[in-house]
Amino acid sequence: MDAAILRQLFAYLRRLPHLQVVEPHWPRLPTESCFVPHYLSQGDVVKLIGLCANLGRPSFRASLYRALLLILYCTGIRFGEALRLRMRDVDTRSGVLFIEIFKGRARWVPFHRTLARELDRYLAERVSYAPSGPETRFFVGVNQRRLPINTAHGTLHGLFAKAGLKPEKGRAGPRPYDLRHTFAVQRLTKWYREGVDLQARLPWLSAYMGHVDIVGTETYLNATPELLQLAAHRMHRRYRNASGKDQHS
Repeated sequence: MDAAILRQLFAYLRRLPHLQVVEPHWPRLPTESCFVPHYLSQGDVVKLIGLCANLGRPSFRASLYRALLLILYCTGIRFGEALRLRMRDVDTRSGVLFIEIFKGRARWVPFHRTLARELDRYLAERVSYAPSGPETRFFVGVNQRRLPINTAHGTLHGLFAKAGLKPEKGRAGPRPYDLRHTFAVQRLTKWYREGVDLQARLPWLSAYMGHVDIVGTETYLNATPELLQLAAHRMHRRYRNASGKDQHS
């Protein structure tokens, strides 16, 4: 966990009543500007998916972008990885994607049967809309060939704007890549709720997301208010248990 996240956690802990917090000496953080990751709520994603129905002709676009949003949100694969998927890489019967070598690691990505049903519905339209074979692209554009990344990015940008999540122009607000960030934060939050050893599970998430090590994974685990509350509750519980043991020793 990096210093920026720890700063947020300690800022939250300082606001809790009856809790004295001694902060460490923080290192100086870099000042270069960078994108701020955005967390998309389940309601945000539902709104985005609903807006796909209004994308206009050809009607295939509605199914295309619904499937693209869902595969990004439910698996956390990279935007470019999704667009490079070929028909042979998607096995809805077994519920697994094959991601070719990218940034040093090829991998299998299992997914839930509910996503498999959504992808089957997309495939039914995909095979009737454009030529299909093992080597053809899973996501195709209106030209019936590969979906260009600029076209897909521009369409998702428009959906984010129509959903009220970002302005019509400019770089502010969420990007397609933030669906990957959202996936990571949701998984971390679920593990916190279950009380599992987070450090023991991070290598699992790292392998699933295609990172070489957990350092790359930790960059996605920026804290949300809910995550801060869960982390603070766990820290308070451990501190209370430790204090109780000291008093009885």
